[in-house]
Amino acid sequence: MADFSVRASKIHGQGVFAKKAFLKGEKILEIDDSDPVLDRGKLTPRQEIFIDVFFAVDGKQKTTWMKSPERFINHSCEPNAYVLTDMRSGVRRTWALKNIRMGDELTWDYALNIWEEWTGPVPCNCRAENCRRIIRGNYFTLPREIQRKYLPLLDEPFKKRFTKEIQSLNLTAEHGPA
Repeated sequence: MADFSVRASKIHGQGVFAKKAFLKGEKILEIDDSDPVLDRGKLTPRQEIFIDVFFAVDGKQKTTWMKSPERFINHSCEPNAYVLTDMRSGVRRTWALKNIRMGDELTWDYALNIWEEWTGPVPCNCRAENCRRIIRGNYFTLPREIQRKYLPLLDEPFKKRFTKEIQSLNLTAEHGPA
């Protein structure tokens, strides 16, 4: 964690802050998916916020306990980071979506690469200029312009699993390339 610190956040609770600058496109961190959740049905609502649900390279849905620092990365409607899976190794990595200065809080959009319905919309406190005010946590419920913006950022296993759903959104046909 030499490149990060976890401390109080203006967005929510604890946040992850850069101890060094990252350039757009630079790898920020590797996500540790080594601790599987064995029975998600037994989790309490408090425990649910510390899990990560995703599709692995093999196309199977996985649920793991999030480790530090990634478990403290907060949501933003204008994120500075996103996650992609290395299709050869299966390792998921967080990448800089834009230049990140030393001291900036790392954020990602909780709706990117997410398909599950949340139990209820959560008020957003990201303070971004274009804040959506509500976190719904589902790519398919985002406004069309944001779906289009995020299309190139979708993780390969997510795109493979939801090929038909993504194609049915018709994000490129009516408005040109994403």
